[in-house]
Amino acid sequence: TYAVYVKYTYTDMRGPGYYLPDVPYTMYFYQGYGIHGTYWHDNFGTPMSHGCVNMRTSEAEWIFNFSKVGTPVIVHY
Repeated sequence: TYAVYVKYTYTDMRGPGYYLPDVPYTMYFYQGYGIHGTYWHDNFGTPMSHGCVNMRTSEAEWIFNFSKVGTPVIVHY
């Protein structure tokens, strides 16, 4: 079990081989892992991530507004 430790309405994400500007509704819950909106693909249900939870932007906005820093995050994989 993790917890949301910071929220950004928009943030840039980068790592080896990628740079994504203005990622919407990002909530980090463990190191660089987060829940966020996704504008660069619509292949939900297919592995597309470096470890984050990708969501449709409208759904990420809802959960972003619902959640506070400290909200528990349970990840099943």
